[in-house]
Amino acid sequence: MKFNEKIFKRLANNHQDNNTNVTIFIPTERTGDGQAARIRFKNQLSEVTDKLMDENLLENPMSKKEALTYLAKAYELLDNEDFWLYQSNGLAVFLNQDVFEYYTLPIEFKSFNYVDNVFYLRPLMPIVTGESRFFILALSQNEVRFFEGAAHSITPVKISDLVPESLEESMATIDVTYPAELQSHGGGNGPIFHGQGGEKDGKTDRIVDYFRMVDKGLMEMLYDEKAPLIIAAVDYLVPMYKEISKYSNIVEAHISGNVENDDPVLLHEKAWSIMKDIVRKDIDSSRDAFSGKMAEGKASLMMADIAANALMGKVETLFIDKNATEMWGTYLPEANSIDVHSTQNKNNACLLNFAAISTYLQGGTVYNVSREEMPHQAGKANAIYRY
Repeated sequence: MKFNEKIFKRLANNHQDNNTNVTIFIPTERTGDGQAARIRFKNQLSEVTDKLMDENLLENPMSKKEALTYLAKAYELLDNEDFWLYQSNGLAVFLNQDVFEYYTLPIEFKSFNYVDNVFYLRPLMPIVTGESRFFILALSQNEVRFFEGAAHSITPVKISDLVPESLEESMATIDVTYPAELQSHGGGNGPIFHGQGGEKDGKTDRIVDYFRMVDKGLMEMLYDEKAPLIIAAVDYLVPMYKEISKYSNIVEAHISGNVENDDPVLLHEKAWSIMKDIVRKDIDSSRDAFSGKMAEGKASLMMADIAANALMGKVETLFIDKNATEMWGTYLPEANSIDVHSTQNKNNACLLNFAAISTYLQGGTVYNVSREEMPHQAGKANAIYRY
C-alpha cells in the first residue's frame, strides 16, 4: 500500500482515549540482505514491549505476555525474511488493537518508537506536504515510465497495468474500438476526425489520444496526490500532455530531450536540479517573513504557545527541527494553554508531533527541516500565525 494524504489523515484521527497506539520508525537499506534493518526493528520492538508494561506511560499497563501478544503481528513481520530483502530508505510501522500497517518509504528516518493514544506522524510530513517529494513522468511515443523521487532517492513505480506502454499499443486499443476512418476526439464545437487535417495533424491527434490514456491511468493512482510532477520528454510533447492532463501540480519547467535511454539516477539528477529551486524558494519565502511576523506578534518560537495555537487552527506555517528531541505537554482547555513537562507520562503527549499534525489537518504548511534551515534557531519549532 502506498502512503498518501488519505492514509496520513486516517492515522492522525485514530486517537481515542482508550487506544494504545504504537509507532516505530527505522532506517533501511535498498540493497543487501536486510539483516541490519531487522536488528534495528527487533530492538525497537523490545523497547516498545517494555513501554507497554510501564505504569508511568499507560493507564492500564500490560503483562509481558499481553505485550507480546499485542505486538504479535509486528513480530511476524520481523520473521518475514522475504520482506526485509526489498526495502527503500525507511520503514514506518503503526499498530494498535485495530490497526497494523507498515510502509516502505523513500525517506530516511532515525530509529524511534512512540507509545501513546495517538500515532507519531511528524517524520512523514515531507511525504504529504510534497516537501522535497516529487514525481517524474518520462514520456515518449515508445514508452512511459514513472518514478517517485525525494532529495536523495528515486524509486520506479509500476504503471504497466494502468497505461499503454507506447503510442503503438494505444492505437491498437483505439483501432479495436473505432474504425480507423472514424477515430475522433472531442473538442471545439464537434468531433475532430483523424486524417482530415493531413498526415501531420492525424499523428498529433493520435498522440493526444495516447496521452489521454496515459493521464487517465495515472490519475487512478494520483487522484489524491499533490506532490510536484516533472515531465521528461522532447519539447514539443510537453505542452500537449499538459493541455490534456488532469493532474493539478505539473511543474512548469521540464526535463528536455529524449530520455528513453536515461537511467533512474540520471533522471533523478536532472529532476532534482529543478525541484531543489522550487523547495528552496518556498522555504526561503516563509523564513524571510518570520522576523517581520514576530515584530507584528504573528509568529512565535515558544513551543507551548505554538502547540496551543496549532490546535486552534491559527498556525499558517510551522518549521520543526527534524532532529529535535521530544517535548512533552498537556493541553489545558480551560486556559487554552499547554503545560510543558520534562518527561513523558500517561497524561501528556509529544508537543512537536501534536503541533505538526494539528497544523497540517487545518490547512497549514509544515516543514520538518534541519535546525540550520529554521528562521530562528533558538527554538525547536518556529510558527507563523494566520492572525
